[in-house]
Amino acid sequence: MYGLSDQSLVRDGVVVPSAIVLSHVAELDRLAEAVPEAVPAAVVAGDPCYDRLIASLPARSRYRENLGADERATVVFVSSTWGPNSLFGRSPELISGLLAELDLDHHVVCAALHPNVWYAHGPAQIRLWLADCLRAGLRLVPPAAGWQQALLAADVVVGDHGAVTGYAAALGLPTLLATFPEDDVVARSAIGALGRSAPRLDPRRPLRPQLRSAMASPPSHQSVRDLTTSVPGDSARLLRTAFYRLMNLPEPDTGPVLPTYDAAALTPLHADVEAWWAHTHESAGQLRLSRRPADVTPPPGSPTESLDRHLVVAAGHPRHDLYGLAAVVVVRQDGSTPADVFADRPACRLVVQRREHGRCQVFTRDGASADVRVAEPGPVDATVYASALVAAGHGLPSRVVVVLGSHATTLDLDATSG
Repeated sequence: MYGLSDQSLVRDGVVVPSAIVLSHVAELDRLAEAVPEAVPAAVVAGDPCYDRLIASLPARSRYRENLGADERATVVFVSSTWGPNSLFGRSPELISGLLAELDLDHHVVCAALHPNVWYAHGPAQIRLWLADCLRAGLRLVPPAAGWQQALLAADVVVGDHGAVTGYAAALGLPTLLATFPEDDVVARSAIGALGRSAPRLDPRRPLRPQLRSAMASPPSHQSVRDLTTSVPGDSARLLRTAFYRLMNLPEPDTGPVLPTYDAAALTPLHADVEAWWAHTHESAGQLRLSRRPADVTPPPGSPTESLDRHLVVAAGHPRHDLYGLAAVVVVRQDGSTPADVFADRPACRLVVQRREHGRCQVFTRDGASADVRVAEPGPVDATVYASALVAAGHGLPSRVVVVLGSHATTLDLDATSG
């Protein structure tokens, strides 16, 4: 029982704390077993973080917007506590595996690592370890603030024996355990109940079907919720009463304050995805485009990728090995000319040149070109949609409807011949 022991509470035979705040009456029983002389100092005051999470639920859509997720996207939240038995300690490759398996335009992957992970290794090292994931679209929550908002934005959570995973289950979110060291957990605690109720994630099997299964039939996690706090919604009042008693001051007549979590405080680290595998197929007169990031590699056991796909890489991308495989190269107006790109890269079929206001110009190897306009606004700029034109073969159509994620967008092309 972390913190409820002689070593933590007693010095020279005297109980040191004036008040020991507990979240549940069950902890009072455990305190009585471990340090009976400390029971008079105990205050059962619930869990203020849990109460704030519940109060902040109405702002869920704003938190999702800050992660770049619309109402149809699936937000996958990865949570890791610290230590060798944590998710990041045992399976550091899991985040990249999720990014590699989940398509970019239906999913948003967000991760929160315990501050002890950040500051034991240093922020620069964390960013270095996760650099490929950040280039693949990961939203990485900084250590100081934002994990609560990201958790509330989530549709499914992958975690471990940390408190954040426990909150996910207590909120009723579909929750999978990537690791769960039984010996590190108090069996009678909320986290102990989490270990008994949450399904395990098998990293040797495809990850996406496991996420879908968890979302389709999530357990109730009622036992986790029941053990998180014995006074739900009342923590602010009980804590304020305890604090004013310790200060020997009269408590204010007004009610206690329980602030919600500020959406503006959710500022995850992320980068634009500038290398992706694209797959297109025609359906009902539309081109359906799906994308997966090229900076991460699917783990062993993942579904076999379709051979009918092509690679899109933006000029300036740090993975120079990808350029030789790229069917589409995206360049800036002040960068390499299309002729130079075609001369240097025999596999390249299209060069896409970014323009202002979300437009782009597409060039083919035979000299044809087209100015591409997004007739109906979509979630990303025209360069993404232009990659679907690979399916047009050697010709460029005058209009094409591209379905990307949950959005159908019309592209108008003004073609010229070289």
